[in-house]
Amino acid sequence: MKRVPIIDFIRFGSIVAVIGSHFYPQWIVSFLQSPFLKQAVYIFLSNGLYGVTCFFVVSGFLITQMLVEGRSDLSRLDLKAFYVKRAARIFPLLLAVVAVGYTMEHFIFLADEHMRRYDPWGDETGFGWLFWLSLFTFSFNWYAIFHHAAHGGHWLVLWSLAVEEQFYFGYPWALRLLGNRRHIIGFLVLVVLFGLAFRYWLLPGFVENPFLMHQSSFGCFDQIALGGLLYFAHEKWGDQLSRSRITAWGLTLLGSLLALGTYFGTSTDNGVQYVAAPTVLALGVALLILGGMHCGSFDGLWARRSSWPGKLSYGCYVWHSSVLFFLMPSLIQMGGIWGLVLLVLAVHLFAALSYRAFETPVNRWVRSQFGLEPSERG
Repeated sequence: MKRVPIIDFIRFGSIVAVIGSHFYPQWIVSFLQSPFLKQAVYIFLSNGLYGVTCFFVVSGFLITQMLVEGRSDLSRLDLKAFYVKRAARIFPLLLAVVAVGYTMEHFIFLADEHMRRYDPWGDETGFGWLFWLSLFTFSFNWYAIFHHAAHGGHWLVLWSLAVEEQFYFGYPWALRLLGNRRHIIGFLVLVVLFGLAFRYWLLPGFVENPFLMHQSSFGCFDQIALGGLLYFAHEKWGDQLSRSRITAWGLTLLGSLLALGTYFGTSTDNGVQYVAAPTVLALGVALLILGGMHCGSFDGLWARRSSWPGKLSYGCYVWHSSVLFFLMPSLIQMGGIWGLVLLVLAVHLFAALSYRAFETPVNRWVRSQFGLEPSERG
């Protein structure tokens, strides 16, 4: 699939927010002098969970595009090809991250006091067979919820991968069963409404266990579904928006205001706000992407080059806790914003090496075993 710069810009901003949220946000802003800047940066970093919402929207759009684009009869989707492509994309890096985490456990005695915050096991007993089963059945978000996230920082990020794969296990079957776009759009709208209702139902227990609202599959599927609806909106109105740049820019501005207003005007720690905030933020991101794809300002060479780091978002997401673990002593010495800048650069460098030297070759090899063409993005 062709790269979309506006999507990669959003991915980059989202991964910076996620990385920052795991790197002492309150300590980072203590080095800033301006009260306004201190408050803005703190909200941006402490609400890093919203970065995952943005990833869900982008993922829903891209997966729906991969499944639907150019097909009039969705009842004949090639499910085998989809699952092989998904496995080739997800499993190699997942296995590498698990192997690194397991190795880290045996050398944790070498870590200093700052690194121990990201002890990969998170408690003195380690994890049993349920932990390992949850990783490879993509149910780790439920494991984390019912263990109150009693796992180390290395594994912290795998909950959202579990949510996505649960959705995509059934999504192609739903598309194939429903068969036509009208029924699929109705189905996705119901998923969005159910997500809102589910989080509202969980509200009384938010203080006791916020992870249930933050990480439960049914409380996150609405954001992926909005990404799917975004694709159908792009399919129906994309040509019209490309001819009417004013309308496209209006959607871009409206989406930006909605997304930024939600991101900086609410808190992921406030249960009442979090009932609707992820859906509203996802809607804003969807409108921003829809307008940005057709306004003409993100199509040039400058956009493709400057947005390039965004395509490394998957690697950055799953590797950043490991990079943070090993760099923690140096980052603490640097302090504040400069420590965060070094961390972001190091994560992207490591993700780029992983992408070129490991992910792409393995992805191509897996596809070739099933007679599939290499990924265009590889």
